Amino acid sequence: MSDTTPSATAAASNPEANARTLAIETIARKYELPIPLVIAIARTESGLNRFAMRCEPGYRYLWDVDKNAPFQLAAGEDIGSRLPPKRFKAPAGISTLTEWLGQQTSWGVMQVMGALARSYGFRGHFPELSDPMVGADIGCRLLVILRDRFYKTYGWPGVIAAYNAGTPRVTAAHQFENQGYVDLVLGNGAKALIDGGT
Repeated sequence: MSDTTPSATAAASNPEANARTLAIETIARKYELPIPLVIAIARTESGLNRFAMRCEPGYRYLWDVDKNAPFQLAAGEDIGSRLPPKRFKAPAGISTLTEWLGQQTSWGVMQVMGALARSYGFRGHFPELSDPMVGADIGCRLLVILRDRFYKTYGWPGVIAAYNAGTPRVTAAHQFENQGYVDLVLGNGAKALIDGGT
């Protein structure tokens, strides 16, 4: 008897999408994260498009690859500048302009910021983050940190909010500032975590 469920049919008709989902599941298991959560975040962030990228000029958190520490702007330097400050460095084989823009771009299925990837030790070329095994690994490492920091107080919705905004910021109306994002992730398959716990 053949499996004709919608997901099995979709997987059979799109083996590349199935491979991406399997890669995400593998990484989620590695970090002991709920698979539906990680897949729902990837669906929300990129539609599971491994080549998704979004330049976010002015993204404030940059990484100093020479000092292996957050990059600190000096007086008179502008994060919104199209050109990096002269003291901004790049790994060998990458131009400083590419590094400047690449750190301010989100990449791959989990839309990992280039600067975050650098802070986690990634020294490759930014398009490598489009490989789900690379990008999802960094995204899941971030989720583990956010889970350990925020789950006890805010539950999975708070972890989801923090994935998008850095921290779960709650309004006077007792919703997250980015509640729309949280709702999208829940609607993309993570709602069972709320309904069923863990």
